[in-house]
Amino acid sequence: MENENNNNGIKIITGILAVLLVVAGAFAVKLYNQEKDTKSQLTQEKNVVLADLKEMVDKYDVVIEENNLKDTELNDARDRIQQLITDIDAKDATIASLGKYRTEVFKLRKERDFLFAQNDSLRGSNQLLAMRVDSTTYELEVQRGKGDSLSIENDKLAERVSLGAALAANKLKAVGVIERSSGKLVENARARRVDKIRACYTVPQNRLAEAGDRILYVQVIDPRKRVLGDNKTLTYEEGQLTYSTISKFFYENQALDICENIPPIDGDFEAGVYNVNVFDGPALIAQTSFTLK
Repeated sequence: MENENNNNGIKIITGILAVLLVVAGAFAVKLYNQEKDTKSQLTQEKNVVLADLKEMVDKYDVVIEENNLKDTELNDARDRIQQLITDIDAKDATIASLGKYRTEVFKLRKERDFLFAQNDSLRGSNQLLAMRVDSTTYELEVQRGKGDSLSIENDKLAERVSLGAALAANKLKAVGVIERSSGKLVENARARRVDKIRACYTVPQNRLAEAGDRILYVQVIDPRKRVLGDNKTLTYEEGQLTYSTISKFFYENQALDICENIPPIDGDFEAGVYNVNVFDGPALIAQTSFTLK
């Protein structure tokens, strides 16, 4: 009787172990399939990012070839995208890396839109001016003799044609400066001696822009990729912008020179390359860089 009970106990234990083994095997298969699906999804998303970047390179190639451009910002931007494609292609896709790549693609798209618009403006301004001047000349000849009033209106049209293009930030320059006790600023390139970074740019004349209070954002990024100054972040539908300082001014459709002084983090500047950007809301409208030794 005792042997029969022992046998029954062994059978029960064996049955439980068999069930546990089946459950463990099913769980392992499920985990394997989930990991396989995740890797497949990450690979697909990585391919989407690569496709977007390659499409951008193709568009840069078309614009550069059509305009026969050499050693321009367009060439530099295209080369940076090509390098990013190489880097992404050589690495396995992860959730963290894909998030970083998507952010980089967004920035590159904004830069592409800005550079293409700038190129189109330079390329098309002469054609547009010629077309409008021809139109004005034709109207003057057709309407000649109909009075001074019509001549005045045509003169105004010719004047409007000669005005500038869209609102922008031109001639952006940034340097390190020493601030004297008198308030005088002296340019210096040695990181240990610099008190502030001075960024200056020009808002050009623009017949289309509405006169009034305007705001632009200056962003200074140090060699450790930190945003200097206020280091405050704004959120837009297109993404986020962290700025160093705000340029507030009253725009009267005339060229305006603006300078901003940005302090360091923790009282000292580091040696290395500093990147300076100017934004109109989320749109990048100017960028430059300089080095402190």
